[in-house]
Amino acid sequence: MKNYLTPMLQGSLFVVLLLSGPIFMPASSEAVLRPEEVLIVVNPESSDSVRLGSLYSELRKIPFSHIAGVKAPFQEGITRKQYDELIAAPLRKTINSLQEKGVRIRCIVTVYGVPLRISKTLPPDASQETIKKLEETIGEKNKEKVELETLLKENKNSKEVHKKLNALKSEIGKLQFELAHLTGKDTVAAVDSELALLLSPSYELAGWQPNPEFYFIRGRLNNSPQALMVSRLDASAPEVVEKIMRTAVEVEKTGLAGKLYLDARGLSGASEYAKFDEDIKRAARILEKGLMPIVLDNKPELFGPGEAPEAALYCGWYSLGEYRDAFEWAKGAVGYHVASSEAVSLHDPKRNYWVKSMLDRGVIASIGPVTEPYLTAFPPPSIFFQLLMSGHYSLAEVFAMTNPFLSWQMILVGDPLYNPFRVKPAYPLIDPPPPPK
Repeated sequence: MKNYLTPMLQGSLFVVLLLSGPIFMPASSEAVLRPEEVLIVVNPESSDSVRLGSLYSELRKIPFSHIAGVKAPFQEGITRKQYDELIAAPLRKTINSLQEKGVRIRCIVTVYGVPLRISKTLPPDASQETIKKLEETIGEKNKEKVELETLLKENKNSKEVHKKLNALKSEIGKLQFELAHLTGKDTVAAVDSELALLLSPSYELAGWQPNPEFYFIRGRLNNSPQALMVSRLDASAPEVVEKIMRTAVEVEKTGLAGKLYLDARGLSGASEYAKFDEDIKRAARILEKGLMPIVLDNKPELFGPGEAPEAALYCGWYSLGEYRDAFEWAKGAVGYHVASSEAVSLHDPKRNYWVKSMLDRGVIASIGPVTEPYLTAFPPPSIFFQLLMSGHYSLAEVFAMTNPFLSWQMILVGDPLYNPFRVKPAYPLIDPPPPPK
C-alpha cells in the first residue's frame, strides 16, 4: 500500500492524530439523519435491485417517492461518460425536483445493481513516450533506494544515509503521482464517492477532493462544496443484501454486543505506516474507558483461526485482497480492513476481498477502496469507533465525519441509518460534534 501524502495531510491529519484523544467539540442541536432525508438509488435493469430498494424503503419508512431509478449497465465498472449521463444527470434532476417541493436530501444509498466503480480517463497531455521515460526514471530511483536501504542496514546510525533515503522516497512519491496522472489512474473513482459531490460545482477529476465534513478540517475550507452522505446496500448476492437490511433494523432494538478487535502490526518510528499503526493502538487506549471489551493484537501476524470470537467491531491490517477467517462475527457486526483493494469487487465469486468476504460471513457494515487509495484515505480508527460507539450518530454520519476524501476510492457498505449503539451507548462522548450538514 502506498502512503504518499500531500502537504495538507502531513500538517493536519496524522500530526493531529498523534495528539488526539477523546473527542471534545461544541454540541449542536442540528438533527441527525432522518429517513425522509434519504434517496434510494436502484437500477431498473435488475429486478433484484428494484425489489431491494422497495424493501429498504418499507423497513426504514422512507417515502416511496424517494426511490430513483438509473438505467445503467448491470456491472460493477462503468466509464466516466456513462456515470455522467446515466447516473449523475438523472439523480441531480431528481434531487432538484424534490428540493423544489421542500424536500431536503442529505444522503444517497445505492442498491445492489448500481455500478460500483468509474474507470480511468486519460488526460489530453498523456503520451506513451513520456509515460515510458517516467517509468524508467522511477525504476532507476527504486534501484537507488534499494542500495541506500542496504547501506542503512550496514550503518543504522548514519544520519547522512537516512537523509538521502528520505529525500529519495519523497522524490519517488512525486514521480508516482505524476505517473498516476499521465496514465489516468488518479481519475478512477468509486461511484459513491463521486455522488457525494453530486450537487457541487464542477471540480478537478484527477486526484481527490478534501471532504468538508472530515473531522479534522470541518469549517476550515474556503468555499467548501456541498457534500452528500453516501452509503451502499450491496454484496455478493441479493439475499445477503436483504439480510444486511433486516439485521440492522433488528439489532438496533437491543444494541450491538460483543468485542472490539484491533489488529495492529507492532510498528514504531516516524513513517506514515507507523503513525497509522499507532492510531490503531490509540483507539484501544481511548476506548478502554468504554463499555465494550477490547482485544488489541500488536504483533506483525494477523489474528488466526478461532482467535476472534464474539467480534462486534473490527479494524486491522495488512492482508492484501485475502480475507483471513479468524472471526466469529456477532450479529450486526461492523468492521474494516486496511488494505489497498478490499472493495474492488463485491460480486466476484473468485476473489476473497475483505469487504465482500466479511459481508458474506455476517458483517453488516464495512469500508473499503475500489482501487489503490493511499493510506491516508482510510478513516482513522481512533475517531471512527469513538463516534460510532457513542450512539449519537448513524453509520452514514460516522463515515462522513471520518472519510478524508471525496471523488476518490473509499466506499461505505451498509444501511446508512444503522445506529447499533443508540439504545446502549458503549463510549461516552463529552460534547459530541455536530452531525454532517
